[in-house]
Amino acid sequence: MAVFAAVFTLLNPILFSPPETEDAWMTRVVLAERWWRERGNGVIGLTYPAVLNAANVPMTAYAVVAAYRQRPLRAALAGVASMALKFWYVAALVREYDAETKTTP
Repeated sequence: MAVFAAVFTLLNPILFSPPETEDAWMTRVVLAERWWRERGNGVIGLTYPAVLNAANVPMTAYAVVAAYRQRPLRAALAGVASMALKFWYVAALVREYDAETKTTP
């Protein structure tokens, strides 16, 4: 599986060209994450929205442990909670990015 991930990482820039516009939400997610980091903010911390990623770490770990212990309902619920926290985090970043870039000339 690690080999597949490494090969995909190498092929990704070739298979998928850069977006032509910044209209797509996932493009804005990437731009917002870069903008957030360039401002010296951490992705895990006690300030909003970084606290969402901090909460995501134990939730993801629990999902992995539950899957390993073959507890499918617990693994699924923890996985859903983990994804919800991640989407909440990136949505917050996009809102802040959009607010900043739309008001700054």
